[in-house]
Amino acid sequence: MRAHAVLKKGLYEARREEMDTPVRERHGNSIPWCADDAAILMSERFQVDIRGLPVTVEIRRNTRRRTRVGMSFRADGSLCVDAPPGLLLDEVRSIVMDHSRWVRYRSERAVNEVPFWYPDEYLSGSMIRFLGTTKELEFCRDDGCYVEDQGPVLRIHLSAGDDPKAAVWGWYNEQAGTVLARAMEEAVTRIPWVDQTPRWRHSFMRSQWGSCSVSGRISLNTHLVKLARELTSYVITHELCHLVELNHGSAFNALMDRHVPDWRSHREAINRVTGLLSEEKPVRGLVR
Repeated sequence: MRAHAVLKKGLYEARREEMDTPVRERHGNSIPWCADDAAILMSERFQVDIRGLPVTVEIRRNTRRRTRVGMSFRADGSLCVDAPPGLLLDEVRSIVMDHSRWVRYRSERAVNEVPFWYPDEYLSGSMIRFLGTTKELEFCRDDGCYVEDQGPVLRIHLSAGDDPKAAVWGWYNEQAGTVLARAMEEAVTRIPWVDQTPRWRHSFMRSQWGSCSVSGRISLNTHLVKLARELTSYVITHELCHLVELNHGSAFNALMDRHVPDWRSHREAINRVTGLLSEEKPVRGLVR
């Protein structure tokens, strides 16, 4: 789940001069740049007490943030705050406390809300998610690498030197090609303004479930195959609605109400696990 807080005008203007100062001039050359997103400059951690509940807060300094602060929960129950580089620690703490009811509510539901999203280790007996249920991993030594889906058990045959994680993620990638294609075709038949399947692709993404470009190309997250089918359908319908309404305004909401009447409950369900996307880096090369 992600929340946004708009910075108070006076507070932002008071910090604007410092925010416009080159970041390395203020912080020196010790800023650890994030390999995945050059906009993330540095991170800081502190704890707050929300009505007796201790919550760990991590601030990520993001140059793309100007007047808004984003908040989302991670799998371990910690709160991640995306904030402009010039926002003071006390100001971030104040924003978190201003949203204490939301923070406590989400924190209590974040830990273990969706188990087995990423197994601690890719070993026999580990559990993974697929289509809203769980499967147990079973690894076997063999001459080649291939996968047998036996319902509750996913049997993976590996030869010497094969990477178990790469095999699992490769299976996810292969399944997404079929599952998402079928879900896309089903959604297209329900949407009157789409007369043919739009251009689309899937890949492992770490911050969003889907997107639609101004040219009408749809990108879907391969991790959607872990979710129940109705949530995947919701995401695809959401992106198809962007073909005619680029923004999340009243017209967009009206389209969603017409074609997915319970879309708000689906949004709530999928937002619970959005913070898990960034918990583990994908295997290189598994992009379609």
